[in-house]
Amino acid sequence: MPTLRLKFDNPSWERLVSAASALGYSGPEEMAAHILERELDKLAPGEEEPEEEVRRKLEGLGYMG
Repeated sequence: MPTLRLKFDNPSWERLVSAASALGYSGPEEMAAHILERELDKLAPGEEEPEEEVRRKLEGLGYMG
């Protein structure tokens, strides 16, 4: 998977760090990736994710072990 670097101004980064912690993400990077995935999914309605991908996401969020 390619690596992507994003730049945030300090106030936005601090908000992201705080929100990620409050929402139970492992860190701001995980939360940012989840937000981007969710928004990109909205752009491609009707496409269903393979069960394996759904399972991976749920495990990443701590819902499955």
